[in-house]
Amino acid sequence: MAEKYERLVRLVENRAGDAFRGAIRYHEGGHTILYLRDDIATDAFRDAVDGLIERARAYEPLSRPESYPTLGATQASVELYEAAAVIHFREGPNTGILVSLDRDVAQGLGAFVTRCTSVLVENGGVEGADGPESPD
Repeated sequence: MAEKYERLVRLVENRAGDAFRGAIRYHEGGHTILYLRDDIATDAFRDAVDGLIERARAYEPLSRPESYPTLGATQASVELYEAAAVIHFREGPNTGILVSLDRDVAQGLGAFVTRCTSVLVENGGVEGADGPESPD
């Protein structure tokens, strides 16, 4: 696993603790499970993951910078479910990372997404990534 993905997993583990459900990176060659909590690693999940990746690849942001430049570029998309929050970080046209958290962790989500994005785009480490930090 590339160092930036290891740092991302550590950051999410440190921030979300036991509420970290899983992280999957999809890429040209398929997908890589970066982390999967034991109770999520079921046959049903494994059967569903290909469809999940297919839908993530096809996702289009609601707004594009050229259409509405004051919003800026898309950092991530978030879907909230009754039991989970899924954050989709797009890295390229056919690559990205899906991070799933228990829904109660969704407080302070904007700051959390910014921290995760900094791990994915910066060359160096992330300040405070090795220690727990409460959401804003």
